[in-house]
Order: sequence, then structure tokens, then C-alpha cells
Amino acid sequence: MKGKLLIIFKSNHGYTKRYVDILGNALGCDAVPADKFKGEMLTGYDKILFIGSVRGSVINGFNKISDYLDILYKKLVVCGVGMLPNNEDRADIIKDATISVAYEKFIPVFYAQGGFDIAELSRTERIAISMTVRSIKMQSLINDDETFILNATATPTDEVKQANIQPLIDYLEDKPVDEKLYSPPEITDEAEEQEFFEEMEKAASAPDNKKRALKKKLKR
Repeated sequence: MKGKLLIIFKSNHGYTKRYVDILGNALGCDAVPADKFKGEMLTGYDKILFIGSVRGSVINGFNKISDYLDILYKKLVVCGVGMLPNNEDRADIIKDATISVAYEKFIPVFYAQGGFDIAELSRTERIAISMTVRSIKMQSLINDDETFILNATATPTDEVKQANIQPLIDYLEDKPVDEKLYSPPEITDEAEEQEFFEEMEKAASAPDNKKRALKKKLKR
């Protein structure tokens, strides 16, 4: 890999941490838990990877670095780890839910399937998953994700393996990666970047009744 990489991670039930170990073995990089991360740790790194578990399409712990996005967005890579199998839309959904409109067009986002074991959950988490299961069972039609959730609550699943994280490893090693396997950055040109931020400034100073429309336009 060209340059020096720091991994910042948030692991709730160990699946994300196991992916961090796989990444560390493959890339020989440094890693720090999000709860122990401090801004001064960013110095001297060419790339920063934030990887965390996904809940409700949001990557847990990402708020730990959100205050640094203005200096990180050009060298930041993000990965979510969740219980559901990957698909072509998963990374896009996670990007939209996790990263602010000001920076989401610049940051590549990946997704890797982790695992699920209801016995590992806290009482609060068990209540939440029980409500989800109850809601799914009340539906007349259920999709593939909902079917997977029902099956996983009955039988633990563990899909942590290097194959699931290999596209991210390849990307960090500057190898070509099929854009169907992740959510690539939309803006890489400096002129386009300048134009985007000029539009952001206009949106920020616009009357309240126009801000939403302008920000929605910038997300396209």
C-alpha cells in the first residue's frame, strides 16, 4: 500500500474488530478504537479508514471523527459492518445516512457482512430486535433482508471472512475495484470540488425556506 494508513474503528460485538485484524494483517497499518481516538493521532497518515458496525443504516461511532471531516474528506475511506448480506445499494444507503451532504460526494464507502447472535445482545438491543421481528411478521409480504433477519434471530450467523473485505483491501492498495462493490466518490476533480463548495456556501446563507431545496439539489 502506498502511504501510511490509520484505522479508527467502533466494534460492538467483535465482528468489526475481526475485520480490523484482517485489514491489519493484509496492510500492516495502525489501528485505534474510536473511543480512544484523539485528533492529534491523524498527523503523519496519508489515508484514514473509519470502520464501524451498522445500526439502522448508520455507522456507529462515526461522530467521533465528524468534527475532522473538513481536513479528512480527501483521504478518508469509510466501511460499515452489518448483519445483512451485501448488495449494490447497501453502501449508498449507509453513506447517505452516515455522512453529511457537505462531504458525502468525496468519500468512498464500503460494506462488509459481519454476523449476528441474539445471545450477544444487550437487553435494550434484544427489545429492539424483538420489535423489528414482530413488525416483519405482521406484514403480508417480506423482502430478502427481512427474511434474513427472521432466520438470523433463530440461527446465529457469522460471515466474517477476508473475501467480504477484499474490495476494501484492494482499494486501499490502489488497485482497481468494481464500482458495483462500493459507493465511490462522485467528485474527484478540483474545479468541480470548488464549484460544489461554492454552492454549499450559497445554500448555507439562503433563506430558511430555500435551504432544503438547495441542499437536496447538492445531493444529486
